[in-house]
Amino acid sequence: MFMGTFARFTFRPAFLGWLSVLLLITTPAYASIHEDIRRYAEDHVRELVSLQPEDKLEINAANIDTRVQLTECLGKLTADIRGSGEVRRNTHVYLQCHEQPGWELFVPVRIKILKPVVTAADPIARNTLLQNQHLTIDYQDEVLIRGDVFSDVNDLLGSRSKRDLRPGQPIRSSQLCVVCKGDKVSIVAQTGGLTVNTDGIAKEDGSFNDNVRVSNLNSGRVISAQVLGAGQVKVNL
Repeated sequence: MFMGTFARFTFRPAFLGWLSVLLLITTPAYASIHEDIRRYAEDHVRELVSLQPEDKLEINAANIDTRVQLTECLGKLTADIRGSGEVRRNTHVYLQCHEQPGWELFVPVRIKILKPVVTAADPIARNTLLQNQHLTIDYQDEVLIRGDVFSDVNDLLGSRSKRDLRPGQPIRSSQLCVVCKGDKVSIVAQTGGLTVNTDGIAKEDGSFNDNVRVSNLNSGRVISAQVLGAGQVKVNL
């Protein structure tokens, strides 16, 4: 929770048309009106935030100063975000009651967009072959997510940890070898519309989309190939 209502506000004796509350009622009733204002501001911001289907939204309007006594607004109530109109992490919603007399009020609203990231379910030791039981999905604040993280557990299955991993820690591409030195790999060779598969041995560690040296078991040649997934690399001929 953060500090109370934005310092600048003006109002005249009136309030929301969608509330039926009279002036000079008890403090609990004013608190109820204030809570309705907060929800109104939150709902306005919620309508403006663009999310990916897998995202979650946390939204929280500031508490309104309990000394502010507001009454029913019988006119039109509008909500707006001044300036660019862009919703930011900390946004001020401008509410205005359009009647005579009317009122206006700024309500600070804080939002967090939470994105799914794959994390360690339990402590994972170095050189562990990752399976479902090692991994879980956690929703984390997008502004705190750093590096190449994953949103799908299936993308990590069969890869190996290059270091110890802590529970709740987002797993990054740099912490894994999807293809590890000494692993037997399937080489997918593509030329035109033709695809050929052969076996090889990885000569170095590599993560997703890395280029690694691979020894072709059929020809004995060492080639450079791109890591596609666990135990699989690709080379274009």
